[in-house]
Amino acid sequence: MVEPHPTLRTVLVQRLRQDGHLAAAVGSAIEAVDLCRDQSPDLLVSAELLEQNSALRLAQQLGCSVIVLTARTGVEPLVGLLDDGADDVLRKPFGLEELAARCRTLLKRGRIGLQERVSVGPLEVHLLLRQVTLREKPVELSPREFALLCALLMPPGMVRSRNELLRMAWPPFSGGPRSVDTQVLTLRRKLEQAGLGDGGGITTVRQQGYRFSLDNLPS
Repeated sequence: MVEPHPTLRTVLVQRLRQDGHLAAAVGSAIEAVDLCRDQSPDLLVSAELLEQNSALRLAQQLGCSVIVLTARTGVEPLVGLLDDGADDVLRKPFGLEELAARCRTLLKRGRIGLQERVSVGPLEVHLLLRQVTLREKPVELSPREFALLCALLMPPGMVRSRNELLRMAWPPFSGGPRSVDTQVLTLRRKLEQAGLGDGGGITTVRQQGYRFSLDNLPS
């Protein structure tokens, strides 16, 4: 989700997360490119005009489908965006449920569908149910801890900086690097207590951030 307006960005990404999407929210094309440098997203939802970029050009850079959010009126601008390569266009203001439905449709059309479960060794994260199990036993996590774990699993093994984790698991302007450290500490403790081994599978990469390690996980 790329939307310069912070309040709108927060509302939109939180609605998409309710459907179980692993959604990250940023305010600029530069941030989006940086966040997706090692993994192309399944879908981009972006404001039409971005600083030194556009939604269509950004989608080409990221190699994914795009829903363009536009404030322009009239039929011609919408037709032009679709002819230029937009997969869908939504005119502001629009309803949250309309956006959610269009995202579901595009993901299905691309045969991506909605990933309902992420499994790493004995750990399973149920995205739609917002539940975590270890060897079929529930692991109780707070909403923030659950969002943080999902961010670390996008994908497993990738190092994520504190700023990246903030963009992926926190609403805009609602936390800082120390908030990430605190939540990582509590998440580690809960995963350890559940039986996931030393550090709960989360390793600190010095001067870089954190990653969910596939190494040394108990079978």
